[in-house]
Amino acid sequence: MAVQVRITADGLVVRFTGTDRVWACRRGVYLPLSRVLLARPMARRDAVTASPRVHLPGVSVPRVLRAGSYGVGERRQLWMVRRAERLLAIYLRGDPYHRVVVEVADPEETSRTINDALPPRRLPA
Repeated sequence: MAVQVRITADGLVVRFTGTDRVWACRRGVYLPLSRVLLARPMARRDAVTASPRVHLPGVSVPRVLRAGSYGVGERRQLWMVRRAERLLAIYLRGDPYHRVVVEVADPEETSRTINDALPPRRLPA
């Protein structure tokens, strides 16, 4: 796996290593926990279906590689996925990304760890 996900005291670091840096067109991204809404495992088919088709910059080879930035504005997403069928999707609020989709060794456990680290949400009065 060339994608590393690490939780810090106030954020989430998603780091691309090796050739994944080239394909994703960046080294990674830092996501403050205040911007993270939810992390969840997803099937590749569902994640691709919910993704914009336009990649700016990025690359897409069906069932082989999907990397880089997809979409513009509110729907912009960051991807770094090779051949995996189960992926980790991290939903965000604010710019520059609406969702980050990556391939990790255990998406279920990683999503659980991220969700447990999120600050409690208060319901409006």
